[in-house]
Amino acid sequence: MELAVDDSAPVRRLTVDDLVVGDAVVQVFTFGRAEREAFAGVANDRAPLHEDKLFAHAYGFRGPILQGLCVATRFSRLVGMYLPGEAAILERIDLKFRHPTYEGVPVTFRAEITRILRSMKVVRLAVSATCEGVVRVSGEAQCLIR
Repeated sequence: MELAVDDSAPVRRLTVDDLVVGDAVVQVFTFGRAEREAFAGVANDRAPLHEDKLFAHAYGFRGPILQGLCVATRFSRLVGMYLPGEAAILERIDLKFRHPTYEGVPVTFRAEITRILRSMKVVRLAVSATCEGVVRVSGEAQCLIR
């Protein structure tokens, strides 16, 4: 089953017994200047590639790119609020940043259960962030369900 959520969707609390391989959650989110600047403030990452249009163009980009970890922050929402939900504790995440992501472009985030280790209460998920028909970030996450 695939569940589509937005930022107003209520949090879910699922147990390991509620989950099925193939269950997925998806959300579309558009990063704006405010999100980029908030992340830059927390990470103190103000590299010109993220803030200077001319600099970004000089390196072959169409404009300033979002910090990769800024984009990846939305995976925390999917896992910690929806699948598996509020009882999940992220144990690890392995990401590959395939292509840059830009402000103002809708990004589709997806997390899908690929494996359930019921006796250990561990769930593995495939995660991806796609926009303009191109996978920008992909990887795998593992969480423990309390």
